[in-house]
Amino acid sequence: MIKNILLSLILLFVTTAAYAEASGKIGYMSGALVAHRPDGTIKVLAPKADVSAGDLLVTAKDSYAQVVMNDGTKMTMRPNSNLKIETYSFRSDAPQADSAVFRLLKGGFRTVTGLIGKRGNKDAYKLHAATATLGIRGTDFTARLCAAADCSAEAESKLTKTKSLQVKAVGRVMLIEGELAAKGIDAKLRRLTLGSPVYEGDTLQSSLKSHAVVVFRDGGRITLQESSVFHIEAFKYDKVANQENIALRLLKGGVRVVTGLIGRVNHDNYKFRVSAATIGIRGTGFDAWCNGPCAEGAENFGATAGNPLDGAGVFVWAGEVVLVSPGGAFTVAINQAAIIARETGKPVLVLAVPASILENTAPKPDSVPVDIDKLFEEGHADGEPGFYVSVNEGQVILTKGDEKIDLGKGESGFSNEQLLTRLGATPSFMGGDAKLESIEGAKKSGISGGGCVVVP
Repeated sequence: MIKNILLSLILLFVTTAAYAEASGKIGYMSGALVAHRPDGTIKVLAPKADVSAGDLLVTAKDSYAQVVMNDGTKMTMRPNSNLKIETYSFRSDAPQADSAVFRLLKGGFRTVTGLIGKRGNKDAYKLHAATATLGIRGTDFTARLCAAADCSAEAESKLTKTKSLQVKAVGRVMLIEGELAAKGIDAKLRRLTLGSPVYEGDTLQSSLKSHAVVVFRDGGRITLQESSVFHIEAFKYDKVANQENIALRLLKGGVRVVTGLIGRVNHDNYKFRVSAATIGIRGTGFDAWCNGPCAEGAENFGATAGNPLDGAGVFVWAGEVVLVSPGGAFTVAINQAAIIARETGKPVLVLAVPASILENTAPKPDSVPVDIDKLFEEGHADGEPGFYVSVNEGQVILTKGDEKIDLGKGESGFSNEQLLTRLGATPSFMGGDAKLESIEGAKKSGISGGGCVVVP
């Protein structure tokens, strides 16, 4: 008997001590917030109150609350929302032990993630919902769990009746070895992973001993070789509107290219530039390079016959291309290579193609199997019951069973019992909450954004 009492006291002490290690605190509040504790107690929370693993946080009607976790994660809860902190572990000196698992049971919230998931284990941050799981990659995202009528009624209201069209990804990373980053038109640098979207205006940058395959909406593909810089200047592809136009530029390094549907009918719709030279396509596969004076932007961007890779050039392994420079034009047939001659600025044939060109070790872009229709398919949902997520910055992975979709900045996804899909437009109720937006704007305190993944 005494032994059992002592054991109970020890367990109570351990539980109390564990709870004493707070996982975070309440920041801004407007209205009422309560915490259902693991021991069965209910506590009304005020600003600066502690929260810990096991707490179920509940906001009342017309109430908002911001929870700031120890790693810097900020979660701003909407009214009538239930969010449970299932597990949480963060120590500055033990990144491999990081763990943050949350469960959204009702309502919604906006999150700017902190250090968990950005250091140590990239899969340490997860958000569970009824039908999916969200995995975090360091991000700023909005999540919403819609019941039978709440979101649809909100979507039909006059205050939120407008939908915001998403910035559509023009391509996705389908193979990656090493490190790849993209600098967007906003000049922000983001790290790309398998499945990451790329956008019009992006400049892709590969690291040393790295390469990646990017697949575009029209079926075209590129392999960006190591230590290379590649700019997607323009990309328009709309089969319904009969609109197509692409402009690509290799700024440094090497790239392997397979052209898609753009340019098949009108070759002028496809433009590929290497420094001051242009590669005109005829439905083809080719390698292009830009090294030395070409990459440095010197006026004399050409190569020498003795070292054709030290400058600008092209090698064709399917179809043919036309290499055009201010000095003239030259048609390059299959298994031929041509360079811009350094002495004259004219495109000339490489009579003896070096083995380093013929035996390119980077994979051809068409060696990666891809279902284009599935890769870029988009569904529609605007208030249907289920789980919604919209990405403001960074990347999330929405997972349901064996299925998953990668969502980047400006993209939204949806999941219910039957469906997992990327949405063609962000639902109206996922934005337009002036109160929530004002909290985020007023309370940002230097914590940077990140990414996430959703799992059932």
